[in-house]
Amino acid sequence: MIVKISEVIPENNIIILSAHYDDVPLTFGGYLDSLAVNQLIPAKNIRIINIFSRSNYQVRDEEGNADVSLKRIQYATGIRLLEDLTCLDEMIGHDNYTYELKGERECMLRQKNWKLGEVFEFPQGNKLNFDEGDWEIYAQIKKYAAQWIILKDTAVLLPLGVKEHVDHVILRDAVVDARSELADNGNAIIYFGEDQPYSGLADNNDWEKAEAFLNALSIERIDYSIDEKRKAKLVMEYYQTQVEESYREGILNRSTQLNQEYGTNTGMERVYRYNNDK
Repeated sequence: MIVKISEVIPENNIIILSAHYDDVPLTFGGYLDSLAVNQLIPAKNIRIINIFSRSNYQVRDEEGNADVSLKRIQYATGIRLLEDLTCLDEMIGHDNYTYELKGERECMLRQKNWKLGEVFEFPQGNKLNFDEGDWEIYAQIKKYAAQWIILKDTAVLLPLGVKEHVDHVILRDAVVDARSELADNGNAIIYFGEDQPYSGLADNNDWEKAEAFLNALSIERIDYSIDEKRKAKLVMEYYQTQVEESYREGILNRSTQLNQEYGTNTGMERVYRYNNDK
């Protein structure tokens, strides 16, 4: 069933955990844009928390991306932060959200190896191959998450980890494990978003891994209509130093896959509501 945009996330307080500087519009951009178009943003208290906010990454810059010096980090992080804020201002309005940085080092700064030979290359990982640095960040995020999950009338949004980008998986698993450990003290509802462009470029093996994670939880799939072309346009326009054409392809591909399930022509986005009953 396609849900009305006003019914997707009923909680009034929305905390969006962004792995990197482009993950809010990529993962939840259709939802946020639709809220704004339907003038529903003022009814929500939106708090964006960027986790892996120390960066040295710039697209198509192999030499620079191997540079982990403070000067490079200052350069890349500053640009990426401004790109993110500018896009979010356009999408949901400057006065309609708060923005925080946690300052964890993204995968490139931890000198992770790229997975070569794919349309979109990035370091992959899961708990089976986390290194010491991954586990340290995982433990830190669990501490953060415990503070968010105890809140009432709150939705915590985060990426599902399709194609297992290592930073997305660290964030996802830390939040889920924190929720499990809190048991009856947990109040917030967790929503997983389909991180793009990954979900639109994923193969059957990628989806089997994502489904295995979801099947271990009590999950409700929530589908809703979006303007997928505007979502793609905003991402491609505002993240000049981060995106490639594969980003547009991933966004549009996944929207097409979802609307084909319903036999419609509307743009689509999907989130997964984690029903961890007390």
